[in-house]
Amino acid sequence: MKWYKQNVIEKMHEIEAKGFIPIPDGTFRKDDGIVGQILEREFGVAENNLHLADLGTYELKGMRYKKNKPNKLTLFHKTSSMGMSPIEIFDRFGYIRKSNRSDQMKKKLFTTIKGDKENNLGFILTAHNESKIELHYQNEYLATWDLTEAKNKLDRVILAFAETTGKTNARDEKFHYIKAYILSGVKNLSDAISSGAVVMDLCIDQPADKSKGAHDRGPHIRIPIKKLNDLFETVEEIL
Repeated sequence: MKWYKQNVIEKMHEIEAKGFIPIPDGTFRKDDGIVGQILEREFGVAENNLHLADLGTYELKGMRYKKNKPNKLTLFHKTSSMGMSPIEIFDRFGYIRKSNRSDQMKKKLFTTIKGDKENNLGFILTAHNESKIELHYQNEYLATWDLTEAKNKLDRVILAFAETTGKTNARDEKFHYIKAYILSGVKNLSDAISSGAVVMDLCIDQPADKSKGAHDRGPHIRIPIKKLNDLFETVEEIL
């Protein structure tokens, strides 16, 4: 099926009318990706990590709806293409903290990095062109990310928000898609990075005793929902 704006809008209204949608058998996972995965299923798209838009013309993205709480849209997650790997960065810059869920001590590197100023760990992003960014520690180069292919998926995005019932990231969680937007026309990505609108989140941890390997959840290239207009020419509400 070829997707155009009008039938995308009609489909989102059909999905909204279904109410709370349970997690399909065999697809449960403990991360925020499940919101988008269920949306893909509703549109008849198999989960993919290919650098192609989910619906040919439109890329699908889903998020939990959190009223009056800050939200970031994950544009893509991608490892570095040159320089240090995320795990090498973690090995050098990780810090020891107590786990938020137990008394276990963990080595962590959870940090948001912007392009307009150094963060509290001394990291800063540098955008050299529309599809290449570098990570620096103070004046020291660490790594490069090539975003050429990933950026191609962003020209038209369907962003849907779902209310939830049940415990977050549990098997009985259900999702009711209540808001949706079409984001179109990517502005200058390097400008959005340099201004601090588009950021990189590193999310890596490991037991301090190294009883398990490091768990890398990213790196994620993200933008706060309130700054979508800094990256997209048009942010149109369709639901």
